[in-house]
Amino acid sequence: MITYIVRRLVQSFLVLLIVMLVTFTLPYFQTGGILAPAYSVLGTHANAYTVHIWGVQHGMNHPYLIRFWNYLDQVVFHANLGYSYKQNMSVWGIISLYVPRTVWLALSALVLTVLIALPLGIFQAARRNSTFDYTATGVAFFLYAMPSFLLCMLMLQFFSFGWIHLPAQPPNEVAPWAMFTDPVGFILPIACLTLLSVAGISRFMRGTVLDVLVQDYVRTARAKGATNRRVLFRHALRNALGPIVTILGLSLPALFGGALIIESVFNYSGLGIQTVNAAVTFDVPTVLGITVLVSIMTLLGNLLADVFLGVVNPRIRVEVQTA
Repeated sequence: MITYIVRRLVQSFLVLLIVMLVTFTLPYFQTGGILAPAYSVLGTHANAYTVHIWGVQHGMNHPYLIRFWNYLDQVVFHANLGYSYKQNMSVWGIISLYVPRTVWLALSALVLTVLIALPLGIFQAARRNSTFDYTATGVAFFLYAMPSFLLCMLMLQFFSFGWIHLPAQPPNEVAPWAMFTDPVGFILPIACLTLLSVAGISRFMRGTVLDVLVQDYVRTARAKGATNRRVLFRHALRNALGPIVTILGLSLPALFGGALIIESVFNYSGLGIQTVNAAVTFDVPTVLGITVLVSIMTLLGNLLADVFLGVVNPRIRVEVQTA
């Protein structure tokens, strides 16, 4: 198991290096290149000489590889995601207040997705081709095809501006524990993010369980007199959890991407709002810093999914060791 985890850690680190290489190189392609921030800082005093002096003071005159090594050192060992010259403060100082809020939002939606989608998919597989199965399938297709912003607007129309009066936006406090002090204000954002995830995960769970139910060992268990409940939960469920664990790990980028739109619609001061504001104001260091941070969270989610997959299905660890 330790060898399995070490392999995944090395693979995750290599992927992170590639992401950091891309984010480090992208500023070279903006107008003005890597010296573009000098024009924002110097303003009317910007000319060829002052821009050159500013670049020397900030190490922009160093070769590409040396600058990339310094960038790696700052990010990996000092948690320094860069500096926003437009806002005159570090990127981490800008986003650190809002990261916990988005993380809590995404984790809450992920927990609710697991609690709803997995039992729903299992029940659909057990009652396949029934009225409930057809109804749940139709609702899932409807939600899966609906744009996230449209779902948010419809939820606001029916449950905030309609006959049910839920808060149209969460509280404006930046404190990450605001979700626990005023949970009513978070009902609509979390519900929208959860519904978008439940549609896809429940369908995938249904298909995976159905694929397992036609395997030979399931037929053997039925032939030995095992009840449907025992076959479903003892034999089929554990073998169907492997792909589901992988999908849940890969769903983290979608959760953060959906949170960006949901935070914008519900005016929720999270990482999504900061990304939109930085993109609108061409604050490139902040956008790239958020990209690196979300990449780290995504890799961490995939790593945890791989570890849980090895726990659920020990054959994967055996195959890795014998490979």
